[in-house]
Amino acid sequence: MNTFNVCIGHKPFPEKYADLVDLAIGPNVYSGGCKRKAIVPDELYGEHGHALSEYGQLFWLANRIDALAPNASYVNLFQYRRFVSTTPVNGERAVNADWMMVIPEDELDQHRASFSREQPGACFNTPIRFGHGVLGQYAHQHVLEDMLNFTKFLMEIEMFSPDQAAKFLRYEHLIPACSCGVYEVSMFKKLFAYLERAADFLHSPYFIARESYQRRSVGYMLERLQSFIILELMSDGAKFGQNVLISDVSHVSPTTERVN
Repeated sequence: MNTFNVCIGHKPFPEKYADLVDLAIGPNVYSGGCKRKAIVPDELYGEHGHALSEYGQLFWLANRIDALAPNASYVNLFQYRRFVSTTPVNGERAVNADWMMVIPEDELDQHRASFSREQPGACFNTPIRFGHGVLGQYAHQHVLEDMLNFTKFLMEIEMFSPDQAAKFLRYEHLIPACSCGVYEVSMFKKLFAYLERAADFLHSPYFIARESYQRRSVGYMLERLQSFIILELMSDGAKFGQNVLISDVSHVSPTTERVN
């Protein structure tokens, strides 16, 4: 076996398919889903650690992947209701996110290949082009001030040059839910070490705590940064798969409140 399967999130993967999960990592305690679990509370990253969304748990994993899966060449990351299909999916598109295919839980048997412990290479969600750019999409869905301050912070800590910052802000393509996917372990560690440094924005004077859906603001910005890095530096030789939601309804409903 060359692939380590990890489910990230605050709820368990469907119990009937727990055999597909090698490790579940969440911010809170829950029953079922997997025998091997790690609880990584948001508070590990400070008072507003929840603003990182799942990235807090992913940083924890990246810093321990060698000990947790010493023989793995790849790590397959997915969530309790979302994964990247490595093969085409025949199904219904989400009505409010047409880049996402929706399947009911009882169809997961047809997608076991996407959870194989013998992955042939990296696989990410298919990038989506936004006519008004990623920045315009962010301004529509979130708080534009946060993204502008985040980019300024990346320049101040010299993670971005002015040219790189301009390119980041002008980008038109985004890999939605790019924290899901199959990553080569060595690249996973390098990528998330970079993202963890960027996440220090959480402790900078620029950070503003938000409420409800916007409370995960740093996670939303890290997603854009991660997508940018994948498309700029990591996409050579990688496969792009299908973003799949496990649900009985075709409307994607976001988690708005903090789960304890």
